[in-house]
Amino acid sequence: MKLLRLLLASSLGVLSACSHNSVPVKFYRLSADFDRSNTGKTWAENLDAVKKSPLNSGPVIGLGPVKIPDYLNRLQMVTAVSDNEYVMSEEHRWAERLDQNILLALYKTLPQYVNTDRVVRYPWSQRQPVDYQVSIDILEFNINQLGQSHLIAQWTVKHKDEIILDKRSDYQVPTSKTDYTLMVKAQSQCLSLLMKEISDDLNGLKGLGL
Repeated sequence: MKLLRLLLASSLGVLSACSHNSVPVKFYRLSADFDRSNTGKTWAENLDAVKKSPLNSGPVIGLGPVKIPDYLNRLQMVTAVSDNEYVMSEEHRWAERLDQNILLALYKTLPQYVNTDRVVRYPWSQRQPVDYQVSIDILEFNINQLGQSHLIAQWTVKHKDEIILDKRSDYQVPTSKTDYTLMVKAQSQCLSLLMKEISDDLNGLKGLGL
């Protein structure tokens, strides 16, 4: 009995120490709506204005899929120590799969840039007609060893299954190497820049009518 009480006391002590020393996990999500600060409106308010616009009868834009390297598509946030070495944080994590977070962030913002709410997110129904499809292949998207948010994306626009635009975008935004809130903000700014470039090119396509 004495040995049993000693083992129990020891186990409780270890559990108490682990609980005391544990660091709470923080969760983050990306956005792509940093330009809204210029208008003072949220993306939802901008989308509401779009829905009242007569231009929402234009072509349907399909957004996705968004592809991302497997080493990034995890809950742990990834930072680069060198060109070939990365650190994954157990205390700082994405609130959802990174590819889905990126797709949702872009999907929320695209309507206000192209002035139409006729945007569908991948995967859409086979019965859903899509006039233009925007596919994005993320090649790099993390905080690099220089303390910069670095985004490289290859993206295409298809019209009736024909590629009419194929581009590579490369953005770098300075940020902190230790403050994860600032890191996420910088990564969101990179997404905003990508969204702006994609929408500018969509709006410039001849005959798109946006």
